[in-house]
This record gives sequence, structure tokens and C-alpha cells, in this order.
Amino acid sequence: MENNEKNNSGPIKHSRPGSFLDNVRRIEEEEKRAALEEESKAAAQKAEEEQRERRAYEEKLKKERLELMKLKQGVISENDIEKEEKVEKTYTIWEKISNFFYHNKVYLVVGGIFAAIAIFLIYDYVTTERADIQSLFIACDFEMTYKASDVSELWSSYGEDYNGDKKSVVKLYYVPALYDNEDMTTAYLVQSDRTKLMAEFQSGETIIIIGDKDAYQALGVLENAFVDARELFPDDPYAEELGYRLQGTDFKDMIGRPDMDDSKLYVSFRKPIKTMGLSEEKMQVNFDRSLSFFKNFLAEHRVEGKTLEPTPDPAPVEDEYALEENGEQGS
Repeated sequence: MENNEKNNSGPIKHSRPGSFLDNVRRIEEEEKRAALEEESKAAAQKAEEEQRERRAYEEKLKKERLELMKLKQGVISENDIEKEEKVEKTYTIWEKISNFFYHNKVYLVVGGIFAAIAIFLIYDYVTTERADIQSLFIACDFEMTYKASDVSELWSSYGEDYNGDKKSVVKLYYVPALYDNEDMTTAYLVQSDRTKLMAEFQSGETIIIIGDKDAYQALGVLENAFVDARELFPDDPYAEELGYRLQGTDFKDMIGRPDMDDSKLYVSFRKPIKTMGLSEEKMQVNFDRSLSFFKNFLAEHRVEGKTLEPTPDPAPVEDEYALEENGEQGS
């Protein structure tokens, strides 16, 4: 009976398991507690090490103070004082490299900049094509902007290697001395091109000039600037005082411009003189080389039997100051 009453006394109550969130919270709390314990242990250990170091330092100071007092009193000599042996730290290869770069970074940066500049200059000098002979086309002919490089390539076969780079390079640069319509829109270009031309004339490197009388007058070189071509090419009807008539060659056909008007163009040779950039002797060397090149060109491209009309002289340039003076006198 008693057993039955115990069995029938009611359902047995089981403990309810915690939820998932409760378990997560409990785990987090345990991890935090473990982390705090580790931190406290590390802090205690660090404090203990610092205390040991402080005590050792204090003991060292106390010992040194005592030895100093004995030294002053003459109880001991300097030889009796124990000298602390310095322990040299050994560095790995990477630590040595890192230490070197850290202590020399300023010198390395400056040295790197100079090295980069030197490499660029050497590369530029080695790779830049240097002309053995250079010439200028200064007449107004916009198409020569695109043809100058073709002329340079064709002309190079008639030159020689003078600078030792094992190839012949004859350059033609197109820099017009004047434009067909000079107004405010082209004023800057005119000024820029004439500045370039004056610089070339002062350098003494360029001997051959291809232009017409208008271009020469615009630069002020219509007289006394060029060698009389009749002396350079005697008995040649295409040679005139100002230069060699380009119309006496197949130049325009050679560059693929049969419609080009070459009737007024001259190939002129500058007189060798002392310039700002070159002595007369060196300019004479450039003159001889340029003349030799052009003679080689004429040997294959001169056209026989042409009758050339004389080129008209350009209109005289009016002197603005003279006009102003005449106007004042008339008034």
C-alpha cells in the first residue's frame, strides 16, 4: 500500500534544460572569465618582472655608490671595481638589412634619385637618333609638316656616318618663317617658329636651308647670309647666287608630291662664320659635309634640260617708323 501511494503521489518533475541562448551566454561568460584571469596573470607577472628589474637597478646603484665612496676614501682603486661586461646582441641577416636601410634611408633615397636621373640620361643618349647632317625647310608649305620625316629617310642614303653610330642620318626639319595668312590667330605660331629659326642660325649646326625669297626676307637673311651657289656648282644653269634651284631636281616626285610648287625654292648654303654655339672652323666642317651630301643627291636626282624662269624679288618691307615720320612731316 505504501509503495502504491508513493507511486501515485504525482508525476516526477525533471530539471528543465537551459535554452540555446542561455548556453551561449554561459560559454561567453566562461571565456571572458578565462581571458580576465589570463590578463590578470600576465599583469601580475609583468609587475613582478618590473619589480625585479627595479630592485636589481637599485642594487646596482647602491653598489656603485658604495664603490664610489670607497674610491674617494682611498679604500679601493679603479682596478678593484668590477666592470660590467656588455653582452653584444647578435642580429639575423634580415635584422641587419632592415637596420641598414633604416639608418641610411636618406642617403639611399638621394642616391636612388641621382641613379634614376643618370640612367635616364644614359638611355636617352643611347637611344636618341643623332643627325650627321641637318637641314631646314622654311618656306610656307604646310604639307611639309607630314613629309619632312619621309625626306629625312630618303636623304639619309646620300650622307655618311660622321658621329660614329654606324649609320647615316640626314634630318630635314620643317619650321616655316612665315604663314600665308598672318593674323592674330597665327601670331603666336609665327613668333615661336622664328625664335626656333634664330636659335638654329645661331647654333651653326644647320648649313642647308630650303626656302624662297619671301622666307629669307622675313628672317633678314636675303643678303650676305649664303654662299654663292655658282661658286659651289660652276657651269650648272640651276645654280644662282642665292642657292641651287630645287626645281632643277626631281625632289617633288621623290617625296610623292607632283603638285608641289618648287619654282621659287632654293637650296641655300650658309656661310661658315663664328656663331654663339660654334667656331668658324667647326662650322666649316659642317659646311663641307653638307655640300658633299647634296652633291651625292644631285648625282642621282638632277634633271637635265629644264628652262627655269627667274624668281621674282619680294616686295620691299615697309618701314613703319619711316611712314610715321613722313606722316608727321606732311601734317
